[in-house]
Amino acid sequence: MLHRVLRAALTIAVVIFTSPITVLAQITPKLIEAAKKEGEVMFYGAITVSSSKAIGDAFEKKYGIKLRHWRGDATELINRSLAEARAGKPGFDVTLGNEVVMASLVEKNLFAVFEPPPAKGYPDQFLDAGKKMTPWRVLPYGINFNHQLLKASEAPKTWEELVDPKWKGKFGMANPGIHVTTLQFVLNLDKLIGPNWLKVVEGWAKNDPRIGRSLADTIQPLTSGEVQVALGYIKDKYQYPGPIEYVRMNKYLSSLSFVAINRQAPHPNAARLFTDFFVGPEAQTIFGNYGEYVFHPEADHKFKKDVKDDQIVVMRLPSKEELENWSKKFRDMFR
Repeated sequence: MLHRVLRAALTIAVVIFTSPITVLAQITPKLIEAAKKEGEVMFYGAITVSSSKAIGDAFEKKYGIKLRHWRGDATELINRSLAEARAGKPGFDVTLGNEVVMASLVEKNLFAVFEPPPAKGYPDQFLDAGKKMTPWRVLPYGINFNHQLLKASEAPKTWEELVDPKWKGKFGMANPGIHVTTLQFVLNLDKLIGPNWLKVVEGWAKNDPRIGRSLADTIQPLTSGEVQVALGYIKDKYQYPGPIEYVRMNKYLSSLSFVAINRQAPHPNAARLFTDFFVGPEAQTIFGNYGEYVFHPEADHKFKKDVKDDQIVVMRLPSKEELENWSKKFRDMFR
């Protein structure tokens, strides 16, 4: 899977577009009326069915416009979007994805410039300078633990503690040689723990963690008690049933998710209106209630008491060479 994502995200290809739309950061009565005439908006992105339905219902109630949602993983989203662009048959109006997905589509010039008015209150450090995509959530990576098996005082407090032999066979993680977000995470550990980051990761491997192909693979072993600890998104506490708690840390390596408009959106006015709604307070509050760390200052979310914006350390996107070279090393390390 990792190599398919990398090839889709990082291989240079030529995509020819015609009649690009011009997108202005204004939501006017005229635009709203034009969007209503278009009648629907096609949305690509890996959000849950329940959150998609909640957002779609709220958008339709407000504007009378139907939201259609196609859900795929990173590989599927990239491949589908690029195939449609090459065929000259754009399918999506609005899409979302993490840095790997969005960087690959920005590279192919799929996105229109658009600065949604609600995003002007977002933290500057998370905004895209090119204004071709807008951040809508942050995904802090942390240490989750089963609170029925461990007290908060007993859980590992730092990444280095997982090297201790007492955690041998007792924690789970996605394989960084296969899972691109975990690969990105370990390659950014130097931002938190300095030049000894690789020794720490090697120590994890020697401690025989339970390895999954994705972050989702760590949830069942954690909630069932097969492992006491799992490396993953701290939002898992709120998004999965079971005894999940996360360790409070000083800093969190984090991935960003962005939303963007297709340059050749089949429903360009509905695309602008939906993007404006998506990053506005109503939709951001819905996502906040689902356990997402959202940005809009008027939207509440479940992390406000424990995690602040200045604790977020945004992960850099590794180079193509880094991803290819390290994926092989980590596959060998985490057999």
